[in-house]
Amino acid sequence: MNPSNKDILKQIISFFVITTIITTVIFIWMFNGAKDNMGAVLLMMFTPGISAVVTSLIFKDKIRNYGWKPGKIRFLTFAYAMPLMISIVAYGLVWLSGFAEFTTEEVINYKWAKIIGFELPAPFIIGLFSKMSLGFFFACIPVFGEELGWSGFLTPKLLKIASVPGTSLIVGLFWAVWHYPAIIGGFYGTGTPLWIALPGFTMVLTGYSFLRTVLIQKSKSLWTGVILHASGNTILMGIFYEMTVHKDYAAYLVSETGIVTGIVCIASALIFWKMQKKNINS
Repeated sequence: MNPSNKDILKQIISFFVITTIITTVIFIWMFNGAKDNMGAVLLMMFTPGISAVVTSLIFKDKIRNYGWKPGKIRFLTFAYAMPLMISIVAYGLVWLSGFAEFTTEEVINYKWAKIIGFELPAPFIIGLFSKMSLGFFFACIPVFGEELGWSGFLTPKLLKIASVPGTSLIVGLFWAVWHYPAIIGGFYGTGTPLWIALPGFTMVLTGYSFLRTVLIQKSKSLWTGVILHASGNTILMGIFYEMTVHKDYAAYLVSETGIVTGIVCIASALIFWKMQKKNINS
């Protein structure tokens, strides 16, 4: 390993250590009565970004190199559209199979439709559009705190010393484990048993990590990560799960902890990677 790669590795290890320390302190706070404290929740979401900035300051690295330019519009479009495509396939399979039922009840009563001027219950398409646009926009704000760390710092750094699969697995697994205390503590997720929730959630985030890695490598922009993450939260974890009747084993199969969702995420990411691989330097 040459000296520059050693320096990058030191930065990555430092980022992991700083993130772990800050996360541990916040989780202790949350487990002692602050789990519903919005300040604690937002601070947790901004922990990767804070850790990235602190690491960059320690090593005198340039924060302006995080990938602030938006890059080409097609990669931003991919970032928004991929969670929608994954949701259509994963939830569609489960609905059509009869393992879960489709419902419009929550969508026609979205507060987002009321915000843009419609009476509730609103037409289904209006409810859908309102959250896919306005809900997505507001989701980008807290998501930015995470992606400043994952997309602005960690993924680009790892890509300098590791392959796309290696980078994706490292970031995806750390990203998933970073959420584990909240899932185990019962204040994040869909309430499924841990033997389903943890592997399902890990598969979903590993799949998303593959998508993020490819998008960042192609676009050189952290905004692809922000859009991908916010779109996933809004569409896959939000809209489509809210269009599913929450009974029986629905949450075992779909949502952010669903096994089917996880499988489709990973398969979609691998297909997308193969499609983009030929033109990786374009």
